Formats: sequence, structure tokens, C-alpha cells
Amino acid sequence: MRRSTPILLIDSEGLARDGLCALLRQEGLRLSGVYLSVHEALRADPHPTPQVTIIDFPLAMQPGPHALAHLKQRWPATGLLVLGAGRELSALKCAWQAGADGFLLRSDPRTELFCAIEALLHRRHYVSPALKRCVEPRQGPPRTAQPRALLSEREQQVVRLIAQGHRTREIAQLLGLSPKTVERHRTNIMRKLGVRSATEVVAYALTHRCVGF
Repeated sequence: MRRSTPILLIDSEGLARDGLCALLRQEGLRLSGVYLSVHEALRADPHPTPQVTIIDFPLAMQPGPHALAHLKQRWPATGLLVLGAGRELSALKCAWQAGADGFLLRSDPRTELFCAIEALLHRRHYVSPALKRCVEPRQGPPRTAQPRALLSEREQQVVRLIAQGHRTREIAQLLGLSPKTVERHRTNIMRKLGVRSATEVVAYALTHRCVGF
């Protein structure tokens, strides 16, 4: 990781924010700005232009679902690293949908912070290893397998609708299928991905960015 890499930090939690600032400076990284909200950051003129922006999860969704998109529009080259408080699937899903490039847990060790920054600097996505372990398949295809290749087009449609919160009967109506057919697709999807629940289906798909949520 390059020394003096400019980092933008958006975090409203005082003690946590101060600790993160100290940690970044300790590693020789340069803070181009520290702000309490997305609105404040967008109104400011941080220098130099941030290469990575670290943002607290609740703030990433404020003022509305387009907060991250506004940050990307202002600084197109910045990698957006969302800092979450727990392993909530909803947090990961929202961050991904909003345009995040990485998702880090506050409980992750400090080494993971710098792994995440390094990944974003090289235009790679990052997901906390702790979260990946939560959705690790118990059996079935190896991690190197690409879910998009494993799932048929219809199965990918079903996964998208599951991720949007639709139930079996709603999915059946939307796709013009019978509920039994949808259930069969769900069973096949879980078998192919090596998971056991709808939540794990969505988590697996999100962490692999395989069905374009």
C-alpha cells in the first residue's frame, strides 16, 4: 500500500472516528478530510482528492439511498469502503445496491482495514472475511465456481426476486409460474450453491456479485 494515500473519512461516532484517524495516520496514510455526514463531505473541498472513502454504514444511506452515488459522482476514482457494525445481511445488501466497493465490519482486526484499502486501490471489491465465513457453503461447488455459470437464467431471476423480499407466491405471479415450479427452482438454486436457506442464497449471490442486484 502506498504511503500518503489520501483517505476521506465520514463517521459521526466520535471515539470510533478518532481511533480510526489515529490508526490511519499511524500507518502513514493521509487524511484528506474527516466529516460527520455525507452532506458535509460533499460541500467541502478535500485535498488531495481521496483515493479511498471510508464511510459509516448508517451515514452511507443518508440523506437517502443515493448518498454513495453522490460521492462517486463527486470523486469518480475513489473506492467506497462501508464500515458496518455487525453481520447484518441487510447492511451488505444496501451497501452493494448503493454502489459500495467494499464492506468492512467494525469488529474486524486492524489488518483487515489495510487489506480492504489495498484492494480498493487496485480496483478490487472487498467483503469482510468474517461475513464471508457466515455464508460459506457447507457443501456443493467450490468457492472458485462462478454462480452465474451455475444458475440458469430463470434461476437468476428467482434469486433476484428473493433478494427483493418476494415470497414464493409473489415470485410465481411475477414470473407466470406455479408456486410448485418456483419451489423447485429454489431447491435447485440451494443445491447448486451449496446453501440451506433463502438468506444464504442472497448472501452468496451478493458476495459474488453474480446476478446484478
